[in-house]
Amino acid sequence: MRLIRDPAILALMGMQIIAWAGLFYSFPALVLHWQESFGWTTPEIMGAFTLSIAIYAMGAPLYGRLIDWGLGPWSMPLGVVGGTGLLLLLTVIDGLLSFYIIWALMGVAMGLSLYEATFAIVTRAKGEGARQAITAITLVGGFASTLAYPLSHLMAEIGGWRLALYVFAALNLAVAAPLAHLAARRLEAEARATPLPDAPAPAARAPVLRQRRYWLLAIGFAAPALTVGIFVSHLLPILAAQGVPDDTAILAAALIGPAQVLGRMVMLAVGGHVPAIRIAQASMLTLALGALMMTLSGWWVVLALVFGVLQGAGHGVVGIMRPVVTREVFGQSDFGAISGAVSAPYLLLFALAPAFGAAIYGLAGYGPVLVLCILAPLFGVVLLNRLPRA
Repeated sequence: MRLIRDPAILALMGMQIIAWAGLFYSFPALVLHWQESFGWTTPEIMGAFTLSIAIYAMGAPLYGRLIDWGLGPWSMPLGVVGGTGLLLLLTVIDGLLSFYIIWALMGVAMGLSLYEATFAIVTRAKGEGARQAITAITLVGGFASTLAYPLSHLMAEIGGWRLALYVFAALNLAVAAPLAHLAARRLEAEARATPLPDAPAPAARAPVLRQRRYWLLAIGFAAPALTVGIFVSHLLPILAAQGVPDDTAILAAALIGPAQVLGRMVMLAVGGHVPAIRIAQASMLTLALGALMMTLSGWWVVLALVFGVLQGAGHGVVGIMRPVVTREVFGQSDFGAISGAVSAPYLLLFALAPAFGAAIYGLAGYGPVLVLCILAPLFGVVLLNRLPRA
């Protein structure tokens, strides 16, 4: 409960739900409107989202390094303000090229302001207490999609998709950007006032990319990104292919956001008694079980709702555990850069998942796609299980 009284953590709670809703979820929430307005095909328009997340991924170590250098009070609000400007530019696009350029730049804005930057600055300031702080922030952040989809739908009904972007831009500029500056300034001051524990001499540790434990950790957490990314982008088409009625499909999709929060609450309850790496593996098993429920929903449609709960719970926890396990494995020194390096493969696979899923679907339908969604998290469990012996 002490975290709920921490102004910096409270500010990040509010900032993240608005920034995620505007800078990230505005794309899937408005994609059908853009297709209708411009006549772009699904592969054409989804390529912009893939590019955005890929740029976010490739820059992750640099964004983390900015936090290590103490520049969080400037870089985080800059990301939100820059994203605000890009949302406004989307209202005047005149073709696919400008759409791609804007979303490429949005990848930079997301990298500066969303979870990776937040996890880095919270860990820099809170040290061993970062796990509880990150959970508190993401507990609220899980409602970003719950805000984005209804708000986009309502605004688009009232005044078209451009009005939705104006509203997202206004919320980010008026609320998220000041909160980002307040939170980052306070956390950076806390980090500077708290000395780091003694770190080993530079010669005692090989470069992180040469360490086997890095690859086990990075690929172990990256594998479930295929499942998450495919379901984020292909959810409604997969449900339709499974024969799930539209009303049930919408309900299943709506359950994912609240289930993320539920998963994080369960994690809070057991976190003090279960090692972080085991919680991470349990979240991956939950993702695999959710994909299995989706596969079986063609025979019993109620399992689509079970899928929504499992998918949300697994996704909600695995993202939190990545920075926590990274700190346990590598320590706090240079955490921002190391955490960014661990996150990069996850974000890259997440970015490629929509196109990868579409390619498999084009060749053999959604059956093999669902098999991949089951196997990918299980592969992550196996890799993390080898980590203690690395």
